Amino acid sequence: MRVYIGLFIAALLLLTGCNNDLPTYILDKNINIIEIDDMEFAIHRLSYKDKTYISEPEQYINSEFYERLEIGKQIGRTSDNLQVHIVKNGAKRLVIKGFMYPEDFFILNN
Repeated sequence: MRVYIGLFIAALLLLTGCNNDLPTYILDKNINIIEIDDMEFAIHRLSYKDKTYISEPEQYINSEFYERLEIGKQIGRTSDNLQVHIVKNGAKRLVIKGFMYPEDFFILNN
């Protein structure tokens, strides 16, 4: 019985990511809509303290560039438990991702 309880606790810690000490970023979805090549894309805002990042709809148009970006360590999360990661080879960029949520790139706005 103790083995099952231990496995349950280990699985629970693994699922939550043991990242309760990471900062929580504010994700504002659909703050604006932009049109590129007759297609509409929603713009999202990600902010923490005095930094604001805006989503990059170009990632759906110019996917080759974004496929080369390397996702780094997790630096935060959103209130709905999406992970916020740095982009190692993308200056001033962050990416959010999660289970059943594709990678979404953001660039520093200010």
